[in-house]
Amino acid sequence: MGSYNSYSPQNKFKIKISKTVRIIIIFFLAYQFLSVFVISSFIIKTSAMEPGLPKDQRILSAPIVSGARLDLFKIKIPGFKEPERGDIVLVRPGNSDKLAWYILIFDPLVRFFTFQKKSLDPNISKNWNNQLSVKRIIGVPGDTVQMKDYKFLIKGKEGTEYFSEENIIINKYNILIPSNISGIDPLSPFSGNMKEIKLSENQYFIANDNRRVSYDSRLYGPISRNEILGPVFLSYYPGFSFK
Repeated sequence: MGSYNSYSPQNKFKIKISKTVRIIIIFFLAYQFLSVFVISSFIIKTSAMEPGLPKDQRILSAPIVSGARLDLFKIKIPGFKEPERGDIVLVRPGNSDKLAWYILIFDPLVRFFTFQKKSLDPNISKNWNNQLSVKRIIGVPGDTVQMKDYKFLIKGKEGTEYFSEENIIINKYNILIPSNISGIDPLSPFSGNMKEIKLSENQYFIANDNRRVSYDSRLYGPISRNEILGPVFLSYYPGFSFK
């Protein structure tokens, strides 16, 4: 009888642990499905998209719109809408498709249990490669883009003349422009000027609304369609507004 009494609590404890583990696994898989395919949350950690999206702003992106990206299998599931000029998008520029398989498998787990504060990727805090960021699309495939005095000029695929970004982009937005910066190489990304770039069939030119921060296509060039994870459709804290 004593043996049965000692066994019963142990058995109940194991069952409880087993149920808890299953619940955690199910919750994690559901979270991964939603964040990869449907809605992805992100906290903006820089001032790059000010004034519209300040530092520490919480946003939601919709991968399902532009197509989910599965780095582990090196595939991109087609979406139902192509990115357009003026769209604010969540991007991951660089070579994340070359990450080790164990990082692609277990990094989401580490991020999940550390509330996105830790990562297995050794490069994620060392350079721009593999880092999620929020940018605005300035040029789409076929466009020719150049910059003068921190404002972009865009010539469409079949166009013969340039139009300023505020005239060709339907979505209206404000930009921040540096003032009285001297002694900068006129060809530097920080100069406010850029020679024209012709975008190929699969290329997009992305930029910050805060033109004082050149951590965008001015610095590392156009990005591919595969590097766009989804459009940003909502900023929800602080404040609440659709994009």
